[in-house]
This record gives sequence, C-alpha cells and structure tokens, in this order.
Amino acid sequence: MTVLTSESRPGVLIGLLGFGSALCLSAAFWFEHAEGLEPCPLCIDQRWAHGVSLGLAVIGAVAVPRRLAWVAMAVLAAAFAAGALLAAWHVMVEWRWVTTSACDAPPLSAATIDELEAALLQREVVRCDVVPWSLAGVSMAGWNAIVSFLLAGAAAAGSFVCRRSPA
Repeated sequence: MTVLTSESRPGVLIGLLGFGSALCLSAAFWFEHAEGLEPCPLCIDQRWAHGVSLGLAVIGAVAVPRRLAWVAMAVLAAAFAAGALLAAWHVMVEWRWVTTSACDAPPLSAATIDELEAALLQREVVRCDVVPWSLAGVSMAGWNAIVSFLLAGAAAAGSFVCRRSPA
C-alpha cells in the first residue's frame, strides 16, 4: 500500500516547507520568551516573512489543486527569498556594512524634564547592529538567511519539477 502518491507529493512538499517556517518562528519565539532575547525591529520583520510563508504553505498544501502546485511553490519560493533577503540585510546591519533607520528608537514625548527623564529610564532599546546570540560565528539573522535561502531553493526546485511533470 502506497501512502505517498504522485498526486499528494506536491502538497506534502509544500507542507514540509511550511513546517520549516513554523520551526523558524518557534525558534524565534523560544529565544525571546525562554532565553530572554528581545527582538529588534528587523527581527520582527523576519518573523512576519516566516508568518506569510507559513500561511502560503498552508493554503498551498490544502487548497491548491495538483495542476497548480507549481504556482503555489513558485509563490512560496518568492516569499522565502524575500525573507532571506530581509535576514541578509539584518546581517549586513550587524556587520555595520549598512545602516538603517528601521532600528532607531521612536521619538519621546514629554511635557516636563521629569517626564522625559522617566521615559528615558524606562525605555529599553534593542539595537539591530548588536549580535546577542551566535552559533559557530553566525548570528540568528545569519542562520535565518541560510535556512530561508535553502527553503527558497527547495520551493523553486519543487516548482520546477511539478511544472515539468505531467499533470
């Protein structure tokens, strides 16, 4: 008895790609809530990219017919590539190759000097150009870029194979 048929393979691949995004999101939330590493604005953008990819994968795995699976995988590949580029941008900010205003603190508003002082003392700024955690010399943003590029490549390859195979 064959459990995985040629009809179900694209949906399974799309589901596995979505699972990759779910793992990335889970890791990000674990580092934030279990390890206490607050995300910077660029980290939040990368989470949104994985959220979009996960949503697209769920839709692709559940609602897209087999004959259009290649389109779903191509869209998913583009979403993963966009997330990978966001992560690569964050790595460039970490290495101080580029600067960005995305990580500037929002302006303060206070009526008095005492209110301003209180607001400044309460504010915790998470800098985008500081690496709070790394593994083998690669930051979280770097690992996210690597994983996202791999997921984009797998989705693009899946799209190509689905497009070339008979419907």
